[in-house]
Amino acid sequence: MGTPIEIEEEIEGDHIETTDFFFDKIGDSIPIKPPEHVNPEFDLQNPPSLPLAVSERSHLIFVAHSSGFCVAKTKDVIDAAKEIKESGKKGVCIQELSVVDVSFEKVHILALSTNESTLSVSLSHSPDIHFFSVQSLLDKEVKPSFSCSLDGSNYVKDIHWAKKAENSFLVLSNLGKLYSGVFDGRLQHVMDNVDAVEWSVKGKFVAVAKESILSILSSKFKERLCISLSFKSWVDESDVQCSVKVDSIRWVRNDCIILGCFQLTEDGKEENYRVQVIRSKDGKITDAASKPVVLSFCDLFAGLVDDIVPFGNGPYLFLSYLKQCELAITANKKNTDQHIVLLGWSLGDEETDVAVVDINRDKWLPRIELQGA
Repeated sequence: MGTPIEIEEEIEGDHIETTDFFFDKIGDSIPIKPPEHVNPEFDLQNPPSLPLAVSERSHLIFVAHSSGFCVAKTKDVIDAAKEIKESGKKGVCIQELSVVDVSFEKVHILALSTNESTLSVSLSHSPDIHFFSVQSLLDKEVKPSFSCSLDGSNYVKDIHWAKKAENSFLVLSNLGKLYSGVFDGRLQHVMDNVDAVEWSVKGKFVAVAKESILSILSSKFKERLCISLSFKSWVDESDVQCSVKVDSIRWVRNDCIILGCFQLTEDGKEENYRVQVIRSKDGKITDAASKPVVLSFCDLFAGLVDDIVPFGNGPYLFLSYLKQCELAITANKKNTDQHIVLLGWSLGDEETDVAVVDINRDKWLPRIELQGA
């Protein structure tokens, strides 16, 4: 490992009020299974990590449920949601609207390939990954076209499809083992002790977090540079009973990498989730001469409850970046209030500044209603 680049400056992230954005809910909530389905949809002690995937090209949604996953046309689901709102009819569900329903025990991750032609499916506490052709699913073929397995007692924590080579992917195990794979080929063990991983915007690089170091690697896993992460304002150096662990990496722009982090106590508890945005003042963050600055958001999610899901069930951060709006829609599995939070760029004094976007229209805020017990 080369000499890590030190963070030049750590700044507390700002909030900016705006009326430039608004969100309008389409229809009413629609259940995944029929209303008479009385069993809990998911095991609350082992909830799925990524239970939803969306294909814009094929206009499909893939939704996990308690006994597998189903594939439905996006338009059919939207039309049903509108009908529920207009007529009050509550009988329809996604499973009944689905093109195909695939039986599996405890689906953990649904991850769609970059070209949206292949769906990868992992199961809770299982080393196996199953791959389905999207076209085959539409033809009601419910058997995977290919499967592979992690070594030993590992099970899948995260899956990231490559953004350039559309048939390759990265798999991170629960034990911190990073694997590289190719569809219809074998998995290759790349490195150990990895906390989180992510491809760059165009897929030329890979970001890997290991303890307090963020490494930028080539797509062939050759180190380009490494950055020493800044947690000085968060953890007292004298407090040896608490460390900071990177939960999630989202590389959304050439000049920005977003980290979701939490404090890990000596007895294995996770506390105080924080989001950090590492941005480069001088162009691309992959340049060795870049001068990285950290914007830290300690209160991005106001309703966090540390133990609302069992510890060790990360990644907890969800984030989708809308390039045309320079807006990131974020959520957190541990948050119980104001579930959707927005991060925006080019709203402050500098073009690369990022801030929390507070919409000044209560009626048009993005919301996810809490489900009844």
